Amino acid sequence: MSVRIRGNSFQVIYRCPGEASPRTETFKSKDEALLRDMQIKLAKKNGTFEPPVKVAKGAVRIKQEVTIGDFLDEYVEVYGLKKWGNSYYSMCTGLIKNYIKPYIGNRYVRSFTVRDVDAYYTMLLDKPAAVVSGHLDTGAKITAHTIGRIHKLLKSAFGKAVVWEYTAVNPTIGATLPTAKAEKREVWSDDEAIAALSACKEQPLRICLYLALSCSMRLGEILGLQWTNVHIEDELVAEGAAFLKVDRELHRCNNESIEALERVNRSTIIFKFPLVMPKKATTTLVLKAPKTESSNRTIYLPNAVIEELRQVKAQQAEYKRLMGDEYHDYDLVVSQLNGRPYEIRIIDKAFNKLITENNFRPVVFHSLRHSSTSLKLKLSRGNIKAVQGDTGHAEARMVTDTYAHGFDADRKLIAHEMDTGFFSKIGTTSPDEGVDADMLCKLKALIQSRPELLSELLRGAEKDQETGVENT
Repeated sequence: MSVRIRGNSFQVIYRCPGEASPRTETFKSKDEALLRDMQIKLAKKNGTFEPPVKVAKGAVRIKQEVTIGDFLDEYVEVYGLKKWGNSYYSMCTGLIKNYIKPYIGNRYVRSFTVRDVDAYYTMLLDKPAAVVSGHLDTGAKITAHTIGRIHKLLKSAFGKAVVWEYTAVNPTIGATLPTAKAEKREVWSDDEAIAALSACKEQPLRICLYLALSCSMRLGEILGLQWTNVHIEDELVAEGAAFLKVDRELHRCNNESIEALERVNRSTIIFKFPLVMPKKATTTLVLKAPKTESSNRTIYLPNAVIEELRQVKAQQAEYKRLMGDEYHDYDLVVSQLNGRPYEIRIIDKAFNKLITENNFRPVVFHSLRHSSTSLKLKLSRGNIKAVQGDTGHAEARMVTDTYAHGFDADRKLIAHEMDTGFFSKIGTTSPDEGVDADMLCKLKALIQSRPELLSELLRGAEKDQETGVENT
């Protein structure tokens, strides 16, 4: 198969089984020709290729009746591999495999209607959620939140189906989504965060708490932080300019997504950790680029965090000395005794244990990022752009809309400020004591005509202040 130019047109040349001569399809643009070329290659690879029916000499008609399952395979191959990162690729292919193909994979794209989409979403609410490998089956049902993700994927896919002329309309537009109950995220106040830091005596959880609260870092970013990106040299500390750089995160990726994106040179993986059980593994622990470009950022460090980091580094140096060749040096700031990385679930488990043992208000680890952001907004007196630089959000509104939380103590303080700074002034000045505007104009004119009166008034005021006598 190949694409060639003929005048102002582009031709796709390919062979069909049992035919001696190659077939030719002509397109007006190069993009259309390349897309058709990839469609044919994918169909041949999957064993689903059917030659277009010849409708006239020298012309062909592309078969339009394609199932949703086959179309989504093509959508992932042609579109997804060009646009998605490792995490999003894994999520989308998982949704297709677990929730789309089993229920509507055999339906035809062209005949799928808005009513069908509504019925499909309603039906999903009563179906069991997929059980992740290695996790227990709790009997949970598919949630409205998951259906929201499915809808987002299908909306994009059917949009491409319209462009690719598989269907005339996008059936997801106008569909009714089940209501997803928005749960309020519990967030610690400043005092609760201080109490947790004081109670936590064990590394690595302690340094994770420090970095989450001081640097507004995600847990994946903390666990992927390497000493190469930590700059706490003495000269920088003396200048108050010690900092760390965030340009990677720890993540467990599906091996299929890794291979697919590497095949098209679009993988964002920086490093793969060696597999502990290579024969059984379907996923790999990796260091990868953050999910957005804005997440690449520089964060300046408080002295308390610098001290904690130096203690961690000294402790790791001792482990290296004691373990020798048994130590796996991946340059990680947060690592196990042998140098291997900690996974997110392990830190989450340690964090939950800290909460239970100390009877703290239950929160998830990610809420510390919310606590950090709210604290910084307060300390910076609402400097949203400065706080946004630490959180790594692309839009400033995310800082205020999502991560700024009002605590009861702060709201009580505002009420007190309203009393002392506003309501306390009621009744202190009667209407008769107010300055008459007409009188003020006359006084101004008198001073302009006789400037010496101003000097006399000022001298009189100074004399009254010295004697403690009020002007009457």
